[in-house]
Amino acid sequence: MFSALLCFSLASTALGQSPATPPAQIILIRHAEEPRDKHNPHLSNRGVKRADRLVSFFGTDTLMTRFGLPVAVFATRTTNDGFGQRTQETVAPLAQHLHLPVQTPFLSRQYAALAGLILRTPGYAGKTVLVCWTHSSLPQLAGALGVRPRPHNWKDTVYDQGYVITYAGERAKLEKFRFPAWTGRE
Repeated sequence: MFSALLCFSLASTALGQSPATPPAQIILIRHAEEPRDKHNPHLSNRGVKRADRLVSFFGTDTLMTRFGLPVAVFATRTTNDGFGQRTQETVAPLAQHLHLPVQTPFLSRQYAALAGLILRTPGYAGKTVLVCWTHSSLPQLAGALGVRPRPHNWKDTVYDQGYVITYAGERAKLEKFRFPAWTGRE
């Protein structure tokens, strides 16, 4: 990450532009709960409820709001077999509440391209960006966003955890957080 930012900074300076300023924070979450039928690409009933609860969580949690509400919401692009839907369905209620589109320019394995887009978009500088991604690629995405060492693999059964990445100069800092427990019935 440092070498990528350094190269970008040097190229920008040579072109008479100032170096890119990263977002104040990038929040990474995985999709909400999936159904028992692994061929069903949508959220389970419990997952739909978790997605709905993200609206109040992102509006009231001080870690989420310290740099303002998200100015961009990203999720994985849907594949030909329908997978990718869960990430989009997880953030759809929050994006709708924020009057933002859910942007889906990349497949899960294209995490490096997403990281580059987020880090070089001037409109995200100093602001909050939310990303809902496939849990198996979240550690690699965090690494592409500059987190060193890269976090451990995400467990298949963990749906209530997330990462917040902030930047001090060119150094990325990762904090883990947990969503409040859900006590409702399915």
